[in-house]
Amino acid sequence: MSRNRRRNQNQVPIGAFSPWMVIALVALVGGLSWVYLTNQRHTRGNEIKDLERQLATLRLDNEALRTKIATLSSRPALQRRMNEGFIKMVPITQDRIVQLNSSQSSGGSADEIRTVANEGVSR
Repeated sequence: MSRNRRRNQNQVPIGAFSPWMVIALVALVGGLSWVYLTNQRHTRGNEIKDLERQLATLRLDNEALRTKIATLSSRPALQRRMNEGFIKMVPITQDRIVQLNSSQSSGGSADEIRTVANEGVSR
C-alpha cells in the first residue's frame, strides 16, 4: 500500500519552489528590461550625437553662405558685375517717380487715401 500512497504525493515539492520561481522570474524580467533600456539609451545618445554633428556642420555651411551672400551683394561686387555686362541697369527717369505731398492745403486730410498715376507713361 505504500506504493499507492506514493503515487498521490508530488515528486517535487512545488509549494516550496513556487515563491523562488516567482522571485527568479521577476529578477529575470527586471534584468532583461535593464539591459534593453541601457542599450536603448546608448543608441539614442549616439543618434543625438550624430544629429548634433550634422547641426554644427549645417551652421558652418550657413555661415559660409551668409559670408558669400554678403560678398556678392556688396557694392563693389555689384559694380564689377554691372561693368562685365552681367547685370543690366536702367536709370530711373524723373517721369517714373511718384511724389506724395502730405500737406493739408491740397484740400484733403493727411490720412486720406488718393490714387496716384503718371499721365502719359506706358508700360
